[in-house]
Amino acid sequence: MGGDRKPMTNKIIFVLPSFAGGGAERVMISLANALNRSRFAPSIIVLDSDGPLRASVASDITIVDLRQKRLRHAIKPLIAAVREFNPYAVVPTMGYLNLGILMNRKKINPNTKIIVREANEVNATIKAIKVPLLGKFLYRYHYPRADRVITPTMRIASDFSDRWRVPPEKLSVMRNPVDVDWLRDMASKIHREPGDGLRFVASGRLVEQKGFDRLIEWLAKLPPNTHVTICGEGPLIGALQDLAQKLAVSEKIRFAGFVNNPWVTYAGADAFLLTSRWEGMSNASLEALAVGTPVIGVPQAGGLGEVAKQTACGAVTLANPGPEFISSMARTKQKSLDKLKPSLLPSIYSLNCVIQEFEEILEN
Repeated sequence: MGGDRKPMTNKIIFVLPSFAGGGAERVMISLANALNRSRFAPSIIVLDSDGPLRASVASDITIVDLRQKRLRHAIKPLIAAVREFNPYAVVPTMGYLNLGILMNRKKINPNTKIIVREANEVNATIKAIKVPLLGKFLYRYHYPRADRVITPTMRIASDFSDRWRVPPEKLSVMRNPVDVDWLRDMASKIHREPGDGLRFVASGRLVEQKGFDRLIEWLAKLPPNTHVTICGEGPLIGALQDLAQKLAVSEKIRFAGFVNNPWVTYAGADAFLLTSRWEGMSNASLEALAVGTPVIGVPQAGGLGEVAKQTACGAVTLANPGPEFISSMARTKQKSLDKLKPSLLPSIYSLNCVIQEFEEILEN
């Protein structure tokens, strides 16, 4: 009879702010979808289930929608849901969600592991807190109490060890996963903006962090047949459109909004542009590399510098904001698009490699 027993699966709860099209949400959904079901039973608790990424969640994953847009309203039902699930581990992402869980550690079963994933630079998160000094205290006091802190880059991990008192043995660097084969299949019907000049693409929420305002300014200094497509939604759409009109580049830029399949456009571009004022690790830049498109990024764009050291020469170009970035854009080689270009992404970013690392973190 004992031989008929199924192996015990560990319940894993992922905590997300929403199903908006952000990189942090995409990473967590990819991890939940790919977990080995013979060992893990994933579920997702989401503060507010609005957003297009809900459709990408595997059908066997339970979704608990708290229907609250703000954490202060969601924290009680969030902790209650975690207690009810009584999981082996709870895995939130984003600094404010991580802090919300860690601050309520005593209300959660002590046997439940709290494994937080920090998606961004800590300084950027603290800047968003109304009282930065309070933010610094919360990070220093609560993050060392996590069972594990996952970061997408060595740079963020070093910051946690050096400044935020997280013991090195509690830190794990886990790269953002990219399902390369699936992406390349999705990108097979390549789309290139019409015209004979250089074609660039950028992607992300239309917010100050992403630096699209300065990209528009740089675009104004390039030849008139240069074109940029920006994929993404956000509150600055009106301001960015006004800036493009003011600088007379409206015909050189397309705001594509949320795109279900941006990878066909990534594949058709001569380069992907990463202009963020700060960043953890840009998923979109990794995806661009996976479909054979080189990346030009600013040094402030978080982990891109680490990717540059791992890729072949020319795959990733780091250029300082302003004239150096404009010059790098101008020197870009125009693609010949007879077929999808080979992947430029190192295999260590593949979903299979990353999910193996994640499962080891969960079990250890």
